[in-house]
Order: sequence, then structure tokens, then C-alpha cells
Amino acid sequence: MQPYDALTEIFGNDLIIADRDRESRSRELKTYSRDQAGGGERYHREPSAIVFPTVTGQVARLMQWANRTGVPVTPRGAGSGLAAGAVPAPGGVVCSFEKMNRIIEIDTENLMVVVEPGVVTNALDTALEPHGLFFAGYPMSEDICFVGGNVAENAGGGRAVKYGTTAAWVIGAEVVTPTGEILNLGGKRLKDVTGYNLLQLFVGSEGTLGLFTRLVIRVIPRPDVRGVIFAAFPTPAAAAQCVAELKRHTNPSAIEFIDGETAYRTNEALPKAQRFALAAGAGAFLLVEFDGDDVSTVTAMLDRGADITRKHDGAVHASGTGEEATSRSWKLRKQVPWWVKRTAGPHHSVEDVVVPPSAIPSLVEWVERHRKTGEIPIALFGHAGDGNFHINPMKPEAMAAEAWEPALHTLLTALYTEVVRLGGTISGEHGIGRKRAKYLALALSPAERETMKTIKRALDPKNVLNPGVIFPTPEARSATPRVSTPR
Repeated sequence: MQPYDALTEIFGNDLIIADRDRESRSRELKTYSRDQAGGGERYHREPSAIVFPTVTGQVARLMQWANRTGVPVTPRGAGSGLAAGAVPAPGGVVCSFEKMNRIIEIDTENLMVVVEPGVVTNALDTALEPHGLFFAGYPMSEDICFVGGNVAENAGGGRAVKYGTTAAWVIGAEVVTPTGEILNLGGKRLKDVTGYNLLQLFVGSEGTLGLFTRLVIRVIPRPDVRGVIFAAFPTPAAAAQCVAELKRHTNPSAIEFIDGETAYRTNEALPKAQRFALAAGAGAFLLVEFDGDDVSTVTAMLDRGADITRKHDGAVHASGTGEEATSRSWKLRKQVPWWVKRTAGPHHSVEDVVVPPSAIPSLVEWVERHRKTGEIPIALFGHAGDGNFHINPMKPEAMAAEAWEPALHTLLTALYTEVVRLGGTISGEHGIGRKRAKYLALALSPAERETMKTIKRALDPKNVLNPGVIFPTPEARSATPRVSTPR
């Protein structure tokens, strides 16, 4: 029996085998060879096969097969990740969860939902809206990402400053281990100290410790009113200083930062009807959102936020409640990463470093210094409310393509070292994946890394589940920067 014959028995027509179907399936093979990490061909690898499970038992049998054959398996949600965590291992099989996409239950009595991992986050929100509920831990890419991927990455987003990241809302999961056992962790209960907290061990493990096949998510009443302030500041430093005071004296649901040049260029790229009338000469912009149960409460918070903004030399461009006001401001912010992608193509890097809130001004100052004195343009934006910034270096037009990777490596090594010095770390929401694996030693001590590897070996003794993600492969390890890590 050939190795893939067993997959045919398990999955039937829900299977693509590269060697057998290459000519007719070339588009699918290319789609499943990458995620949204960019980096050109460096993070593209066609899988040997793609499977599309529809029930948990198939996932368990897949992992049992992988342990018998030694063929690695890479779990995949929507492929919207930004760390190359869904790029298949050499010779590996992609396990796509797109057909496990049922909302199994909306439990309004317990304020919980039970879903399969392939549910699109926005589809869950749409289903919850008639019940007056919402899933508060969703990330910014809610219109494309899967709930299972959110949990695997412990994804965050703009509203994490008030509501926390995905992990805060996951209270139960059915998990298939790397050796093919099925675990039922947590459930519809708000307290559980029965043994180790295995559930949170799997949450955020980037598909290296287990595969989610069912999830129990806590939901809460949907805020009736949202309101936003969109404000310009003369310098990035002024905007960064304003963030701390907004957090001390108000309760925002989001504080988003965009550097001035990036905001202007993104705005110009929008259709004319969607553009803001941005005043010239701003060094940075903040989008500050508040939510609550009535217009008067949110309006009072907007007024307080506007006063704080003006205290820091900010000029309020827009302020108001309601869907039109909020969606227009968020439209500009959400288009920033797409502008970066269109402008730089494969020659950019989407970073998501995070620092303690008190270190935000220092991080912004560091980036601004490198924007002005370095040879690499940098787009700076992100979730200022929780210290999670997206720092996006882009290859300048004059730089030769072959010079880009060494220059980027030097910049990222310096950036990560500074972030760790400030008490932060190298990823706040996108994960380590394959992209940052070679930099892990800059953020974690040898003892910390070895403890994680011990857990990985215990659960995945044959290293068949997403090998090369988080922990560098020998090829990546040889390129690991030799920089001492401030502790």
C-alpha cells in the first residue's frame, strides 16, 4: 500500500494528492502553499497532499497515520496568518478546516457558543447579532479569519485593550493530539481547577501541540452604541504620550495609532468617496473608540477623550456615534496593511512587537529615529491601547532585491533587541511561525525555550505536527543572530 492510499480511505474525495492531481489542481496547491506572511518564495512550499476533514474522527485518524508514516501535518484555517505558520513542512500534508464550519449551538442561557474551527469570525458575529450578543475577542481580520485560527494564535485586535485577546473567551475545546488522541478540555463552566490548565496550553500554540475540532466560546451582550474620535497630532511623540492619559482617565474599547505619512498615503489610495479630509503636516493620528449602553454615556466619554486629545496638541478631525462614524474611521485604519502590501509587494515585513504600555513612547521614538536616519522606509501603526505595534519595514525602490534580506535581518535584530530591552517581546498577536523562529533566542532564555521543547516532545514525540513552527529548523538555526538578550 502506498502511503497516501490510507488517506484516500479516510477522506475519500476530500483529498488532493499533488503527484496525482498536479495538473488539474495547480491553483489549489499554490493556494495552500502559503499564508499572508509575504516574503516572496521564501515562505511558499507546495504540500504533498491536502485533506479536508468534516468530522473529528478523520483528524484523529490523520494524525495516527502521520505517526506511522512520519509524514508531517500542517493545520490550516483561512490562511490569513502573518507568520508563515500555515506553510507546510517539506513533503507534508495540509489539514484544512474549511469544511468544519458549523455553528453548532448558540446558548443564550449560558452566554456561550459551540463552533467548529472553520467558522469565519464575521459569520459568528452575524449569527450572534439577532441575540444581542458578540464575541469580544475577535481580531482585526474578522471578515476572513477562522475562529480556529484565532484560537491557535491567541489572536488579538483593536479592542483587546478593553476586552482582551481570544484566550480570555475560550472556555472549552475538543482537541486532537499529535498522536491522534481526542481530548475534551474545559466546557460550559466559568471555573475549573481540576488538574493542569491544559486548555490554555493549547490556545496560542500555533498548531504545534494539537488540532482544534470544536470550541466553546464565551460571549457577552453587544454594546448598543459605539463612538469614535479621529485626531491628528503634530508629532508621533505627542500621540504616544496621549495614549497613556486616555487609558488612565477613560475606558476606551480601542486606541489605534497611524504615523502621519502612512495615514496620508493610505488615504490617497482609498476611493474618493471614502477619503478623510486630513489636515496637512500631522506627524501621527489616533483612532479612539468607546462603547456603551446608551448614546449619552458614550458621548460623555467622547467629550472627555477629546479634551485629553487637545491637551496633547491633538486636533479632532472627526467625532461621533453610530455606524457611519465608526465604520468610516475604521476603514482608513484597516486599509493601512493592505496599502503596505500593495506598495511593497513581497519586499516588506509585517511585525507585531508588543511593549508595556509605559514603554510606548520609547518604542515610537526608536522607530521614528530609524525612519529618519535609516535607509529603509517604515510604516508604523497598530494597537496603541495595549502596546502592540505593527512596524512594517519596506524595501526602498533604489535597493537591489538581493540586498533586501540582509538589510531586513539587521533591522529586525535591532528592533527585537530594543523591544526586549523595553520589557516587551517579539510578537503580540501574529505568532512566531516559521518567520520569527530564528529570532526566538532574542526573546526567550535557554531554560524557557527548553521547557517549551520538552512539552512539544512529550505531546509530539515524532515531531509530525507543524514541525519548524516556533522552533527553528536546522537551516533557520544557522541564520540565528548571535546577539545577547537583555534580561
